[in-house]
This record gives sequence, structure tokens and C-alpha cells, in this order.
Amino acid sequence: MPFKFLVCILLFGAVQYSFAQTQDPEIIVEDLIEDIIEETDEELDFSEISERLNYYLKNPIDLNKAENQDLVELYFLSPFQIQELLTYRKESGRFISLYELQSITGFDEQSIQRLLPFITIREVGDKKPVIKDGEHDLMLRYGRILEKQKGYLVPEKTGQSHYMGTPDRLFVRYRYRLGNKLQVALNMKKDAGEEFFKGNQRNGFDFYSASVFIRNIGKVSNLVIGDYSLQLGQGLSLWNGLSFGKGSLVQNVARQGVGLRPYTSTNESQYLRGIASTISFGKLEILPFISYKQIDATLSSDSSFFSSIGSSGYHRTPSENKNRNSVSQLVYGLNLSYKSDKLKVGATAFQTSFDKPMIPNQQLYNKYSFQGDILTNSSIDYHYTYRNVYIFGEGAYSLRRGFGFVNGIIGSLSHQLSFVILHRQYQKEFFSFLNQGFAENSKAVNEKGLYTGLIWNPNRRIEWVAYADYFKFPWLRYRVDGPSQGYDVFSQFSYSPKRTLNFLLRYRYRNKQENATREEPVNKLENVVRHQARIEAKYKINETIQFRNRFEFVNYAKGINTSEKGYMLYHDLIVKPPGKAISGNMRLAAFKTDSYDSKIYAFENDVLYGYSFPPYYNTGFRLYSNVRYRIKRNIDFWVRYASFLYPTDGIGSGLDYIEGNMKSDIRLQVRFQF
Repeated sequence: MPFKFLVCILLFGAVQYSFAQTQDPEIIVEDLIEDIIEETDEELDFSEISERLNYYLKNPIDLNKAENQDLVELYFLSPFQIQELLTYRKESGRFISLYELQSITGFDEQSIQRLLPFITIREVGDKKPVIKDGEHDLMLRYGRILEKQKGYLVPEKTGQSHYMGTPDRLFVRYRYRLGNKLQVALNMKKDAGEEFFKGNQRNGFDFYSASVFIRNIGKVSNLVIGDYSLQLGQGLSLWNGLSFGKGSLVQNVARQGVGLRPYTSTNESQYLRGIASTISFGKLEILPFISYKQIDATLSSDSSFFSSIGSSGYHRTPSENKNRNSVSQLVYGLNLSYKSDKLKVGATAFQTSFDKPMIPNQQLYNKYSFQGDILTNSSIDYHYTYRNVYIFGEGAYSLRRGFGFVNGIIGSLSHQLSFVILHRQYQKEFFSFLNQGFAENSKAVNEKGLYTGLIWNPNRRIEWVAYADYFKFPWLRYRVDGPSQGYDVFSQFSYSPKRTLNFLLRYRYRNKQENATREEPVNKLENVVRHQARIEAKYKINETIQFRNRFEFVNYAKGINTSEKGYMLYHDLIVKPPGKAISGNMRLAAFKTDSYDSKIYAFENDVLYGYSFPPYYNTGFRLYSNVRYRIKRNIDFWVRYASFLYPTDGIGSGLDYIEGNMKSDIRLQVRFQF
């Protein structure tokens, strides 16, 4: 122990300045969410991530009591980092200082700075505060697009498609926590265009979600009644909620399932509804589950079968309401897992059944798609750590159909250099309704690929990450009338000369095949090539003001005759006076793209738990501003205004068309904690 004290004193002297200037925790959360979701080319609900990270800001994890499951819930730590941290504690004894993180393999300065707001070290003999009274959290949110869209102007008597409700968006969120023993969650949501307490929505909100989560009752470590999610193995068979693939967090291609969790997101499709429990017998865990719910599906003309499952959650038009809750889904199964210090092995088996058969559209690319009303899936997953190597994988089987496999390795070649290798092979017949495995496409099916990545930290100021992914599709896909292939190359260099200044340079190259644009008797495949480059700078002027600047360029080409370009430049101002009741941020952006194909996605700050990731395309300007005001210690108020300005006389298409050159949006939110 005296030796550990000496090491800590030396480390303290070496990195005192670095630790003393820890970044603002809320900004760290925002940056983390952007890193996690930056490669997601669609609007999704990320509130689950934000809610969990904000919880650990208020309730830091004690490093001397943390288990693998606690650290997994931070999302941004790689499985190799988690294992190295736990191994260090086992071999060296209790942590006596956070400065010891500097001596753990795989923890560079950026990783440590990200981790610091979410962890703590309690003194020997200190007990975690016992919470006798529960904590209530109530949040109300209102939003709408200010300009009139075509869908609200079409008279109902014409019989044309139209939005049946108002353009108002409403959201109510309630949480009750009693320490880490009990959590009650309730979400109520109405999307723009949906009716409210009338017509098809006589019960008020379009979407209700509720759950009761209980922990540590004898051998029952987790119990959820209501809506829940299961994240098991590498996601080949069963994974609800958000999952993340390629991006700057290279090591996160290894999925780290949290197992059973209450479902707290507002996404209206990525959840199970029923009851599930984790029962522990030492190193062995049993997780039985059952779910029954109504889902949206596209019905046949006589409603005898359905062709596809809906996931948007929108019920605005007569046709969308026709498909609402049109099919019953029953899911039940069991997961068994064995855990030791370095090894985990799991086995899952479950069945999905519907009250109507599924018969996909009779297109050639659907030849091997699932048909019927019952599907049985099973899988075996594992991960094992040996010294500085982490091995992981999963093999899955859909009964009487096909197999899917993914295997990978994360290793540390030195304190400065780490690598990732992941191989995947999913047969064209393999299928699971709850599949979210690592893949180029949205589903892990009909794909073979090899992913390799590197992470290099020559010193505390520099980080370079890169990956290359080669993939093939043995069978046809939507808009791809033949076997195809492609590759994806990514490189990112970041430099932080001091704690208040960071530069980033990124380049990404993607090449995939699609049907040719021109019409011919036989569709030919053409290469779709996308170059993307980014330059970014973040700098903190003082404790109150921070700036962020980004320039992004895109070049899109399909075949030899189509080439498009896109540009975007933005400036962010973040103002957060220490100890003041008011804070906020704003952005001014200019962009120009030749079409939607050369669009650029950009993460945007929003009200609490309301992050957005819209596409910037065509030519125009973007302005948004967020203001947060703390009315009292337990009451906060947010207001957000955002606007796109285009040099045109019309924006959008179909029912979302706006006559004019501006599309603006407002959100109001109030939060009560008691």
C-alpha cells in the first residue's frame, strides 16, 4: 500500500493541471451522445442514453464497488477498458485516488476526462447514502412547426390523404426512484398530425409506455413489469432499443448488452411489453421473459395477412390509422448465462408469433424473406479476456432457415496502440424480428464482412482512430438487383494542445452498389461513392463561454455521369455562467448541397432529453437557440427556437409541403423535481 501512495503522489504532480480543468459534465454528455449517434442516418429517440448518463452524473459510480454491468451502462467505455479497470482493482487493491486511472492500460486522457464526471471513490467505511424518501421527476414538453403544412390544409371531405389532428407535439414524462431499488417510469406522447381525445385517439395520447423496475429481491436481481428491453449477446437474435455500429468510437463495435432494463424511450416500436426477470444463482443467471402487444403492420386488402411491420409510430392519416395496432405479437423465451471474472457465456431461445401470417411483397429480393406466423430463434454468445486481449462473438440460428455469425477481437499492442478485428457472416435465409447485430445494413442478414480498426494515442494530446470495413451481399436487396459489395474507410485525427482547445480532422470514404439510375431492360449495378471530410475546432474562452466551429464537405457520385457536392459551415456559441440560473447555446449554419443525396447530418443541442440530428440539404441557413432557466432549485424551464431558411418559394413535399421559404420549430419544456 505505501507503494500505491507513492505512485499516486507522482501521478498527482504530473497531471494535476489536467484533472483540475475537467470539462463541464453537461457538455461531456452532449459530446458523448454525438459520438455515439453520429453515423445514424435517421431521426431516432436518444433520450434513453441521455437519461442514463444524467442519472450517473447525479449518482456517480463508486470505482471500488463497480461491477461490469454498472460500467457498461456508461456506453462509451469499451469492453477492453472495463475489463482492464476491474483487473487492475483486483490485482492492486482498492482505488485510493482517481489519478490511478492514468496507470491502467487502455485509458488515455480523453477516456479519463469523459469518465471522471460519472465516477467517485468513497473512503473506507463510508456507506452510500441511504435514500429513505423517493425522488419524483415530472417533465412536460410542447412543440410544433410554426408554418402551416399542406397536410393540415386539405379538407377532410375531399377524401384525399390529410393529417387528421393538430400540428402540436405533446410529451409527458414521469419518473419515480427509490434509490437503486425501485423505479417507476411513464411516458405519454402525441406526434404532430395525430388526434387528441377525439376520433381515433379517444384515450388522449397516441403512445403510452409504463414500467415498474425492481432490483435485488433475494435471488431476483432484476424484475420489470410493463415495457422493457432486452440486449443480449452481440444483438444477432435479440436486441431492443438503440444499437450503434461504425463511428469514431472504434472499440464499440463489440456490443455490450445490459441484459434486462425497463424501457424508458419514446420510440414506439423498439420494446417488449409484459414481464421479465433476472434470477441469479451465483455465477449462473436465468432470464425468462414474455411479451404481448399490438403492432403496426401493412395489411392486405382483405386484412387476412400483413406484408411488413411499421416502425415510425406515426398515426396521422387515415391509412396510417388503418395499420395502427393491426397485428398481435407474442414473444416468449429464456436466456441463460454464466459469468466469471474473465469469461461470460450465454444461450438464448425464444419464439415470435403473430395472429396473422406475414407474406412480404412478391419481389425477387424478398425470395428468402420470412413468411408465416411463427419464428423460433436461438443463439449462443461469449466474451473472454486474456491479458490484453478481449475476444467476443455470437452464433445465431433461425429454426429451419439459416445461421448468422459474428466474432471479433480487441487487443492492446502497447499502451499507445490498440486494434479491433470483427468478422461477420449472415446467411440470406437468417432472420430475427428483434435482430440488431453489427451490419452495414439496418438488419444483420444477407451479408459477409470484415472490419478492422486502430486506435493510436502517442501522448495525452493526440489521438488517431481509423477503420476499414469490406462487405458483400450474396443475394439481392431493395434497389439492388444482383449480388453486390462495397467498402467503408474512416480516419480521424484529434489534437488537444491544452484542455480548453481541441482540433479534429476527419475523412470517410464509402463505396456501395445500387441499381443504375437510367432505365434499361435489365438493371445494371453502379458504384455509389461518397467522400466526406470534416474540420472542427472547439475552444473554451473562459468558464462562461465556449465556441464550436465545423466545416464539412461531401462529394456524392453514382456511376460515371452523376457527381454532386455539399458544403456546411456552422458556428456554435455555448454560454453557461457558473452559479447562474440561466444558460444557453445557439448555432448559425450555412449549407449548400446539390440534392438530398449529398445531404449532411449535424447533431443539434436541444431541450433536456430532446437531442436531434436533422439532415442539411439544398441551399439555405440554419439557426437555433436554446435557453434554460432555473426558476427554483427544483424547477427548470427550457425554450428552443429553430429555423431553416431557403431561397425558394416552397419547402418539403407531399403532406409536409410548406408554401414559403422558412420552416421553423419551437419547443417549450418544464421540469419539476420533488
